[in-house]
Amino acid sequence: MDSVRTELVRYGIKIVQARLVAGAGGNISARDGDIIWMKPSGLALDEMTPADLCGMDLKTGRQIKGKRRPTSEVNMHLAIYRARPDVNAVFHTHSAWASGVITSGVTLRPMFAEFVNDLGRTGTVPYVTPTTQRLADAMGKKARTCDTIFMVNHGVLAVGVNQKQAYFRVVVVEDAAKSLVAACVVGRPRFLNQRQAREILSLPAVKHRTKMAEAGG
Repeated sequence: MDSVRTELVRYGIKIVQARLVAGAGGNISARDGDIIWMKPSGLALDEMTPADLCGMDLKTGRQIKGKRRPTSEVNMHLAIYRARPDVNAVFHTHSAWASGVITSGVTLRPMFAEFVNDLGRTGTVPYVTPTTQRLADAMGKKARTCDTIFMVNHGVLAVGVNQKQAYFRVVVVEDAAKSLVAACVVGRPRFLNQRQAREILSLPAVKHRTKMAEAGG
């Protein structure tokens, strides 16, 4: 229990340091058996301590640990965990570059191997009012077939078999958005096609890297 909470606090700090959120924006959570530990409402990700985290019962949705109120997106996190028994971390960021590109109507596509290696299955969810049950339902449904989700007028959400994988995904999305903007400024972006993406995924080094990430190494 303590290790899950301590790790979640550590990744909250890393997300802020990577400038993927501003103020008290964004929310992260991690599974600990039947308890889902979540960011509390009103605190920045780098202000949290393990004692601040809110423990939610996955089955009932009731808060059973912690004194603070959970993030307003509590239902979205719970919906994703219920839809994906293999997921142990959900990281939602308001990344400036990625959010801007996603909301512009441009589809983020792979330009580099990291996009293919790290993001898993990607997809987009049209704008739904934040914190609502409609958003929770939409994200839970999308998460059944996607690992990294682009949220129009909202941000990025990534799931992972562990917190490290979820973190890598939100970082890579932001980097991909910056690269796309840079390519558009100086010329014309050139994207990897499906054959090139399959070739990358078939490389032994990529398969090893994926296994290491899933093992937490």
